[in-house]
Amino acid sequence: MPPIKTCSLSSGSSGNCIYVGCGDAHVLIDAGRSARATAALLAEIGLSPGDVSAVFITHEHSDHVGGLRVLAPRLGGPVYIAGESLDAFCPEAGDPFRGHIREFEPGEAIAAGGLFFGSFPVPHDSAANAGFVISAEGGGHKAVGIATDAGCFTREMASALRGCGIIYIESNHDADMLRRSSYPASLKRRISSRLGHLSNAQCAEALPFLADGGAREIVLFHLSEENNDPGIALGEAAAALKAAGISDGSVRVSAAPRFSPSAMMTAGEGAFAIIR
Repeated sequence: MPPIKTCSLSSGSSGNCIYVGCGDAHVLIDAGRSARATAALLAEIGLSPGDVSAVFITHEHSDHVGGLRVLAPRLGGPVYIAGESLDAFCPEAGDPFRGHIREFEPGEAIAAGGLFFGSFPVPHDSAANAGFVISAEGGGHKAVGIATDAGCFTREMASALRGCGIIYIESNHDADMLRRSSYPASLKRRISSRLGHLSNAQCAEALPFLADGGAREIVLFHLSEENNDPGIALGEAAAALKAAGISDGSVRVSAAPRFSPSAMMTAGEGAFAIIR
């Protein structure tokens, strides 16, 4: 079986999108950039929208579905979205857009395009929000785990992500930068709530547990442009791993670029590497 490959295509409040592929299967997690921008990002990794076997949507906020309506008819497969998120995003039952949709509930497992997607609920102030664990069809080895837009790191998230070789996890904001920012108080409270976004410190606290469970590539995702800095986020992550006695080089931590693809990573049974 060919290895599972993955990269971040876009990350942050301007739009989120992750690519996961295996052989002829090419899947996107979220489509937050415009359809034109998403097509351009796909072209950078040698693909077009018609090559996409499926899109899985975490939740209905605009930075995760911004390009979906225009993109959906151009795809080579369906869009999977939780029913509550679909109703919030597309409330009209007769909307033709719904013809591209396959509904699921967080917690459900789905086989799509030669890959197997285990889903799990993630706390956020959306109608629904799902994380995903991706493996070769039929389950088995956990290759890629994705949990973004999470107000807190729950036991359910920990159980799902532990054992994944490659993990995308939110590291949204630095608490001090958020406190000093120009955001209104109500927005600051929302971001830092248990239905908001993970801070650098919250993310870093989870990393030793994930690394001990087998994570070898950890991608810090959805960094705030105003309230974070990649250097700060990466520094906190490295400090947490070092304090836990996890040796340098055993886990690679990177920050997803905002507007461009990250390095392509490949995950196989017990083997993880970066494809430059």
